[in-house]
Amino acid sequence: MTVNIYDNANEMAKVLKQTEQYLNWESAFDAIQKDDEAKKLFDQFQTVQMSVQQMMQSQQQPSEEQEKEWDTIASEVQKNTLITALLSTEQALNTVLTEINDIVTKPVSEAYSKIRQ
Repeated sequence: MTVNIYDNANEMAKVLKQTEQYLNWESAFDAIQKDDEAKKLFDQFQTVQMSVQQMMQSQQQPSEEQEKEWDTIASEVQKNTLITALLSTEQALNTVLTEINDIVTKPVSEAYSKIRQ
């Protein structure tokens, strides 16, 4: 019997879109897309996140100016209820995705744990 794991993964993606966590995330994401101010701020926030990640990966230190800019954007993000709602729903969705990943990778984890015994 031939197994196409990608068919199962695509089915899982369809099922994920039906979960409460995904639907809540999608609703929060759509709300930001419909609000020009929130969308602009969220785009700035994502740009900052990417910059921070790149700097961390290359082990660079941000300048004082960059830190001030990042702090300002982070402060504005915390005040925006649409963005905080999105971040909250994103966290719930990521929890589900982590749990799914743990289930999918369980055979590999179990194999490695047998080696350590």
